[in-house]
Amino acid sequence: MTFHIPQGWRGRFVTHFVVTLVAQLIILGLGALTGIAAARLLGPQGRGELAALTLWPLLLTFLSRMGINASIAFFTGKQRYGLSELWTASIAIGLALSLCAVFTGLWIIPLALRHYSPSVQNLALIFLAVAPVIWLSGCPPSFLQGKLDLVSSNLIRAVAPLVYSVGLVFLLWLKRPYLRDVVTCQVLGFALAFVFGNWLLFTKLKIHLAWDSGALLSLLKFGGKTHLGSLASYVNQRADQLILSIFVQPRELGLYVVAVTAATVVVFFPQAAGIVTLAAGANAPPGGARKVIAESFRASLAWLLLACTVLYIFAPVFIRFFFGPAFIGSVAACRILLPGMVALGLTQVLYEGARALEQPSLPSYAEIISMAVTCGGLYLLLPRFGFIGAAIASTLAYSTACILMLVFCRSRMQIGMLELLGVSRAAARVATKEMDATT
Repeated sequence: MTFHIPQGWRGRFVTHFVVTLVAQLIILGLGALTGIAAARLLGPQGRGELAALTLWPLLLTFLSRMGINASIAFFTGKQRYGLSELWTASIAIGLALSLCAVFTGLWIIPLALRHYSPSVQNLALIFLAVAPVIWLSGCPPSFLQGKLDLVSSNLIRAVAPLVYSVGLVFLLWLKRPYLRDVVTCQVLGFALAFVFGNWLLFTKLKIHLAWDSGALLSLLKFGGKTHLGSLASYVNQRADQLILSIFVQPRELGLYVVAVTAATVVVFFPQAAGIVTLAAGANAPPGGARKVIAESFRASLAWLLLACTVLYIFAPVFIRFFFGPAFIGSVAACRILLPGMVALGLTQVLYEGARALEQPSLPSYAEIISMAVTCGGLYLLLPRFGFIGAAIASTLAYSTACILMLVFCRSRMQIGMLELLGVSRAAARVATKEMDATT
């Protein structure tokens, strides 16, 4: 089976990918800057406390998203409803669900952070109160992604990390190692992203309040199918840190957070490819969407193999130089996580490809099984190996999800492994015959 895509689509795909890749590089750079600044400002102990107090509110906010961001991008691209109707429905959904997250967090967070100081718990609750702003700030980029205006979409996505990084650098310059000030910078970033995103959305798309119950139900239906996979993926990528925040000392959590930060540096490329895959695939016919998925997969695979090899070799130098000698204990966990980063990056491309082909349930199946691997791995390995065990469990879980998605890709999305690797079946048969002849 081979896929054909019009030349015009190919040119637009390359353009959108380059734009998104540049944006991902900028966001990656800002994320690296915030990670370095937070580590040097707070040290292992404070970095662990910061991770704990932000992880739980962000998890609850993500739980309440219900896959609406992917749903917005999909229906905007398909043009099945008016933009104003979709925007009004998303606002109604966002306010209702984010407030549920806030009230749920008032009970969960004090329990989860009971081993932390009252000041850390109070900061976590303050951060939780911003959940509606965090939730709604994610909608404008999704609308613009669906319209293939990826420059504006990525510009909005860069606002929060830009403000946060500038704030942390300023705090580092002032030598103010206070969690309160760090959290304030992060909250300010989300608030400005919300204001700028909606201003840009109103300016470009001229939207207004327009109620359509059909749009609301469609957003929830499609989002619900994709949310289980997105949620399981989110939990898989953070379950290690969430559980570590409960059972280990903040210093160990701080070391592990730096290991994760260093390892995930390589996934900006497949993240960009995934964003473009969903946007271009939702605007293309099925054959064209499959071609986009295959091209994104190949490019991501080549990048991940190269980047992970280089980072594995230079991990000690990288961590010591950027995060400081106090975090040299993160090197082993970082190296263990790198094979998982290859699997994670490829899986993200396949997830967005499944959504573009109106198969939003496939990521859910893969992530549910992967989440079971995560929980089992943490149960078996965390008591004995600490945060090193968490790194092993995460790599096993990411690899499981990738293998399952490759199976689904062939059986449900009609894209075989040969097509993903850019080898047509006819060429494969010729190569096999030549090999047989030589033997």
